[in-house]
Amino acid sequence: MAEIALPIVVTAIANSEVEGFVAGTLFSQGWNVVFRALDFDSLMKFIDSDLSANKNVVIIFSPDLPGISAKLVGSLQAKVRQLVGFISGNSDDQEYSGLFGVPREASELLNLVRGFVRAPLIRSATVERAAKRRAHVIAIGSPSGASGCTSLAMNLAMELSVLGKETLLMDADIRHPSIAPMLSLHKLDAEQYSRTIAPHLSVSEFTREHVLRLGDHLDEVVSKNDFVIIDLGSIEGVADSLTDRRWTSTMIHWSCEQADELWLVSKADVLAIHRLETLVREFSQITIHARVSLALNMNARGKKAKYREEQFLSAATPLHPKGVFTLPRDVGALTHAEDERATLVETDDRSSIRKCIAKIAVELSS
Repeated sequence: MAEIALPIVVTAIANSEVEGFVAGTLFSQGWNVVFRALDFDSLMKFIDSDLSANKNVVIIFSPDLPGISAKLVGSLQAKVRQLVGFISGNSDDQEYSGLFGVPREASELLNLVRGFVRAPLIRSATVERAAKRRAHVIAIGSPSGASGCTSLAMNLAMELSVLGKETLLMDADIRHPSIAPMLSLHKLDAEQYSRTIAPHLSVSEFTREHVLRLGDHLDEVVSKNDFVIIDLGSIEGVADSLTDRRWTSTMIHWSCEQADELWLVSKADVLAIHRLETLVREFSQITIHARVSLALNMNARGKKAKYREEQFLSAATPLHPKGVFTLPRDVGALTHAEDERATLVETDDRSSIRKCIAKIAVELSS
């Protein structure tokens, strides 16, 4: 029997509650939700950006989308795999034929959409692919900016490669991509896939152009590498990100559902602990596949540092983390590596922070 190609889902619904339910439900069940249009113009720009991929696109729309009309929807019929429409409750609904009532439950939505595209048991296929994958995927994020997750991601990836593990380091910090400038990798964002920068180590940067083929690309990299290390940057507002309709949230979606581990990196100052507590409350509202671990960065010595470390651990307890580890304060080594546009193993291999990250890598690879 021929393999059924899994559809690419695009939502075009203005009502944020309905759109969040549709996109969140489908994504949680393994569907590839790649774009969430804010208006008809943005929908058309997306459709026209890669005509060859449209044969596998399913658009789920509602007449409340700004700029949409029955005539324009009709013009899309021949361009995409399928159109599925839900009523908006407005008078405009009368202009459209074949609209469905908004499903009340996830199972109702899934049965309806599966019936249209004839792609049953999508999650089973996703789980099957995951079971066959080779890589251990670690996504690294932080409750706020400047917490050190990029430094940790870069140096962890390098240490794993030094151990002979095929490793991909991915910069998925959409707002502030940092790996390319920190390692002097010019035009990294223009690479179609990844760039090899050392034995067993390649680097890529996630951009909007990667969204359409993201699922296939990630399936490939997790089958070819031993480790995939993803730098997410700040993930504050993670609960909103999981129902966000912008392409910028794609990697947060994927990491929460498909990564093996999600590491949260935080310092132990007053503001950092406050933001960590906020993030912990947000995680209490959602369920994710990835196991959460905590990293206390720039840990100092002394009574005050000990007190703040206790605050950090107290704030993290509700997450029931898989692991908690500390990274020593070593400003000199980190500054030297930054100035040299290199990793710690290349500039300060005997520094305390390098030894700590190397030990973590050994534990991961054993």
